[in-house]
Amino acid sequence: MRDRTRRDVLRATAGIGATAAVAGCLGGGGGGDDEVDALDAPEGTEVVEVGPDGNYVFDPEQLTIAPGTTVRFVWLSATHNVAVTSQPSDADWGGHDTIEDRGFSFEYTFEVPGTYEYVCTPHQAQGMTGEIVVEE
Repeated sequence: MRDRTRRDVLRATAGIGATAAVAGCLGGGGGGDDEVDALDAPEGTEVVEVGPDGNYVFDPEQLTIAPGTTVRFVWLSATHNVAVTSQPSDADWGGHDTIEDRGFSFEYTFEVPGTYEYVCTPHQAQGMTGEIVVEE
């Protein structure tokens, strides 16, 4: 067995640090840090939590914003989606119909004034509904 030199230790440590940095950039892992990263939205972005604390709710349930505001939807528990049930006739928001799990997020910038209603399809019967009102 060979003796380890200071250089060997530094090389190994640098490799571990680089791996951790890349994993952080790729969003790897399933720990609570995903929540913190996803909730850390840029200034001017509103956040809607999807299933916080394992509850069948969107938080906030109703959100009023100005046109041009970006909303980030952040999954804090599993098996949820954001299915659009109504929106202004000239709007084109598609929501996110695919069922996703904790750690997922997506954003949409709401430009057209009016009321946007949505549900979590798997939990609609439990009252998991939300509304975004875009007004001047």
